[in-house]
Amino acid sequence: MALCPVMLGIAVRGIREKRGFSVRQFAAMLGKTPGYISRIEVRGEIPSPELLLRIAELLEADPNDLLRLAKESQLANAEKEINDRHATALTLFRKQRR
Repeated sequence: MALCPVMLGIAVRGIREKRGFSVRQFAAMLGKTPGYISRIEVRGEIPSPELLLRIAELLEADPNDLLRLAKESQLANAEKEINDRHATALTLFRKQRR
């Protein structure tokens, strides 16, 4: 079963909303832009481990959980990229054989 590449972002958003922080408030607390927070929550961007620890601190979340989700998200992203490249290479190979 493939993992969801944005699972970390989904978790961060859920905890942030549960704590009552808007994207703008949370971004200001982290010294980041709302757009960057959106990229984490929606597009699956993986923040640095240092930033993840700060996020965990501000959200009163278990840092180990966020780091585990980041690792799983990173692996899922890598798996997707490999599968995409494989499909592209296979398509090109089939076109050459015609």
